[in-house]
Amino acid sequence: MVLIVCAGFGRKASSQNVISQQEECLKELEELKFEIQKCQFERDELYQILDLYIYDEWDHRLHVELPVLQSEHEMRMMAMQMMTNSISDAMERYKELIQVNSSYRIRQSQLLREQAQLENNIQILLNEKRKLLVEQTELPASSVEAKRLCEEAGMNICDPRAKQQQV
Repeated sequence: MVLIVCAGFGRKASSQNVISQQEECLKELEELKFEIQKCQFERDELYQILDLYIYDEWDHRLHVELPVLQSEHEMRMMAMQMMTNSISDAMERYKELIQVNSSYRIRQSQLLREQAQLENNIQILLNEKRKLLVEQTELPASSVEAKRLCEEAGMNICDPRAKQQQV
């Protein structure tokens, strides 16, 4: 029995927990079934061995040993099937992890691009700040010159009145 697990990013965590719990229960159930079959095979084998000691006939021994070998073969085949199921489950989990890893890689690329853009914006803002600081330091010098020009203009305005009074 192969379980297919689909990990969706949009699903709620509770549904994933339910699915994983169901998977665990199914695995445990399969393991318990395997253990029961193993116990039954061992019991049958012990009965057959007991029969060997009770009946000493060669023909009968052959009939008893063959089923023992067959049961051992069946047990090994079941163990191989369990191993195959385990490998299949591991491969499914591996595929899920590849998808998760891929999504993290894509997100990391997006974040690195955003980081580069933010660093670029910071550099632009720092350059603008430098320009503003230069302008700010030049402002007092230009205000002194503006005052001087205003005073000259005021004198020029005052001078025409003085000229009119003289005339």
